[in-house]
Amino acid sequence: MKTLLCLAACLLASSAALAQNADIFGHPLPAQKHTRVFGQEIAYYDMGTAKAGEPVLVLLHGYGSQADVDFGPSLPLLAKHYRVIAMDQIGAGQSAKPLIAYRVQTYVEFLAEFLRTQGITHFDLLGESLGGWTAAAYAQQSLTSGSTLPKPTRLILEDAVGFSVPENVLSSNAGVHFSVSTVGDVVTGLRAVFYNKSLITEEVARRRFITKLAADDAMATSAFTGNPAVRGEALGEKASTITIPTLVVWGAQDTLVPIATGQAFAKAIPQAKLVTIDESGHIPSLEQPQRFVKVVEDFLSTK
Repeated sequence: MKTLLCLAACLLASSAALAQNADIFGHPLPAQKHTRVFGQEIAYYDMGTAKAGEPVLVLLHGYGSQADVDFGPSLPLLAKHYRVIAMDQIGAGQSAKPLIAYRVQTYVEFLAEFLRTQGITHFDLLGESLGGWTAAAYAQQSLTSGSTLPKPTRLILEDAVGFSVPENVLSSNAGVHFSVSTVGDVVTGLRAVFYNKSLITEEVARRRFITKLAADDAMATSAFTGNPAVRGEALGEKASTITIPTLVVWGAQDTLVPIATGQAFAKAIPQAKLVTIDESGHIPSLEQPQRFVKVVEDFLSTK
């Protein structure tokens, strides 16, 4: 009996250990939750607790990434003061990857349905890179007269694409590009993302390669970059109809999406404020989590 009890305890301990996730630096994260959206499985983190009357903070990661990569180091910091929900968007991370022609509107509609299924009506919306494009498009549509979409209280765009359509995203051969295939590819990608190249250790590259292989997202990312319909989804001057308080936060050394894009968003959105984070490349929430969270919390605490 003691042996059986010990074995059961060991199995439970092993299951608990397996349920734990980690960011690419190896810091622990809780297990993801799962739900069905349009019949497809969506994985997400749900951390922290919202104070009475406070909005939920919903996070959307960037292209070819997932929640625990883009936001991993920032999630525990944000969860100290907010209820934070960070989705693996459809076609990414541990969420389902149906064979469809992905476009920004796909992500917008999955976000809307996710919010509906979770009963979330009072929320702030934060998107990084392609997630920022989705967040801005969702906000713009939700604020259109007659829209039934739940409206975000505030909007945060982190190094967001989508004011115009970046040519390096929709190149002529993008549809046949199947993402990374070696650790060396991962290092090349990380070098484009990080300002501080010393963060790209062998262990970080190995962890990112493991998450990328597990995501199995090559077909989904290629479907997006090869979809000509995306060219018509740039926000442009439609961003001027986003009439909620907006923070545009940018890595000062972002070489993937120039600060001019952030300036364009900030100029077009009436209530937008632009803040840059020094010593950061394309993903401040990953490279400078303490500074990023401070900027976000300062914005969210402003009444």
